[in-house]
Amino acid sequence: MVAAKARQATDQRLTVLVCLGETLEERNAGRTFDVLSAQLDPVLDVVPVADWPRLVLAYEPVWAIGSGLTATPEQAQEAHAFLRSLIAERDASIAAGMRIIYGGSVKAANAAALFACPDIDGGLVGGASLDPLEFMAICRAVATDKE
Repeated sequence: MVAAKARQATDQRLTVLVCLGETLEERNAGRTFDVLSAQLDPVLDVVPVADWPRLVLAYEPVWAIGSGLTATPEQAQEAHAFLRSLIAERDASIAAGMRIIYGGSVKAANAAALFACPDIDGGLVGGASLDPLEFMAICRAVATDKE
């Protein structure tokens, strides 16, 4: 269903945010890469390669959303690098420029470390965006990382 919706949206020249992530049980079972591949491959199969630059991927580990848990920068980087590698297997030049963002409980306390990872291109901020001071601290982390 996600793949079909992504195709319909890209056909209309819209930018599509595709959210991907595993449950805690899947992570603990060592299935993170299998789950991410099973979620991304159908999208890449139906969206024409020419439209991939309009895809933005968001790694959102289900176990980190609203739970108070968050992926370590190393865990998040590993997932992002894996997603980028899946795209690179099909088109390396697009993979290099693909935006892959992290969406598992981005907070001021972890933003700088997450955004410093080479394959994390930004954040999908949820609850922290409701607190102006917290959100501004996240924005400063992005600005500091890009200087």
